[in-house]
Amino acid sequence: MAIGSCTHQSSQHSNTTDTFENFSSLNLQSDTASIPLNINFPFGCTELTKLKYPEHWEGDLNHYGHLKKPGGQEFEDIKNCFMAINAAKTISAPSTKKLTLLKLGELFENANNLDTAMQLSIDSCRYRLPNLGNYECYYCYQRYGNLLLLEPKTMEGKVLNIYADDLGGDSHTNLRYFYIDKNGIRIFEAAWYDDGCFLDEKFKISIDSDGSIKINLVKK
Repeated sequence: MAIGSCTHQSSQHSNTTDTFENFSSLNLQSDTASIPLNINFPFGCTELTKLKYPEHWEGDLNHYGHLKKPGGQEFEDIKNCFMAINAAKTISAPSTKKLTLLKLGELFENANNLDTAMQLSIDSCRYRLPNLGNYECYYCYQRYGNLLLLEPKTMEGKVLNIYADDLGGDSHTNLRYFYIDKNGIRIFEAAWYDDGCFLDEKFKISIDSDGSIKINLVKK
């Protein structure tokens, strides 16, 4: 387990789902040059890159919410890795004039107890990462893990929901994980049922030098 650290893919255009304009926010910092990098790539959980997808771990029907060992320990390690990532101290967040949420699949549309306001939140900024393309890159965590891609000249940002834990369904729990390196962003989604847990790689996101963001659905 570490912090910091294909399948054929077909292109799927980035769909915007919501926009928020902010011209005067407290506790935001306009001079992004004064917000230092505090982590390098790769960023995320490296255990995600070592598995063959889709993965399934059997549930221990005698102990609700537990997986059979030893294989289930892999999934537990991934969960613990992201708990450590999200426990980092907050840093100053950049100021923004406009935020646009980019859609990633249907996980955030079909879950119960969905907080739509938090999907665009860049409060509780925890990491400034190296730039991706022409965007400054920040990771914020407050219930959801949001990646802010900020265009520094316009101060307009695009937000990607790259982490989610315990999004409730009728009979299961949904989760979303990530791994980011200089080549782009990989998104993984899991569902936990009584009889076990399923984990799969869902999207690969690339950012071109001109700022184009391409969201590719991973095909098996």
